[in-house]
Amino acid sequence: MKKSITSVALSVMCLFLCGPVMADEITIVGTGSGSSVLKAIGDAFSQRCPGVTVAVPKSIGSGGGIKAVGSDKNVIGRVARGIKDKEKSYGLSYMPYAKNPIIFFTNKSVGIDNLTARQVCEIYSGKITNWKDVGGRDARIRVIRREDGDSSLGVLLKSFPGFSEITLTPRSKTTLSDPSTCELAESKADAIAFGTYANARNYNVDILTIDGKAPTEMDYPYAGTLALIFKEKNKTGSVKKFVEFSTSSASHAAIRQAGALPVL
Repeated sequence: MKKSITSVALSVMCLFLCGPVMADEITIVGTGSGSSVLKAIGDAFSQRCPGVTVAVPKSIGSGGGIKAVGSDKNVIGRVARGIKDKEKSYGLSYMPYAKNPIIFFTNKSVGIDNLTARQVCEIYSGKITNWKDVGGRDARIRVIRREDGDSSLGVLLKSFPGFSEITLTPRSKTTLSDPSTCELAESKADAIAFGTYANARNYNVDILTIDGKAPTEMDYPYAGTLALIFKEKNKTGSVKKFVEFSTSSASHAAIRQAGALPVL
């Protein structure tokens, strides 16, 4: 009898949170930064709301997500930067849900675990070109960077000491998404790259501490904001429930387990 009462109570709770069980998919388009965090939130939401799935498709960038939602092609999107002045005419709401540490990481062949901020700047400016100069093996450094306008690059330009003052070396490879950056760093010997901790931790790369600071520490200083975007008129049904879940304490465990920090 007690087990039966508990089952009924859980069913009532699910109905209260999500309404009647029905097949539904929420597709969230946009940035590749923090996609693994949003997938974790989606899985947690689906556990609470059976029948509702959350799809996080391949990156089209924050700008692509804003355009898709702004033109009503999609109902909800994901961004890793703010809405620019020229995009405000879309009339989008911006709802932060997590802080996403921006990190540097290397191919496993490199064999180091820490760099100073100054060393990072000298590597990315081309002043240091061999790993032996920073305690690694005797091999040319293969620099991977992101395109101008990328959200992770934007965080570094704003907050990483000295990064805004250098010219990025022309002897570097430019990638266009977080996943492609991680894949290239994982496969290319002697490579260094930057991107989100939440994504990079899922690849076979070495994540560096900077001046001894690890991205898992609460006071790690380099982090971007992940946010959902939508039009208020379209925030209905399952989308409304997902937005509310993502920005509530109910999502915090999933966010932390995915390698990010919830917005409190």
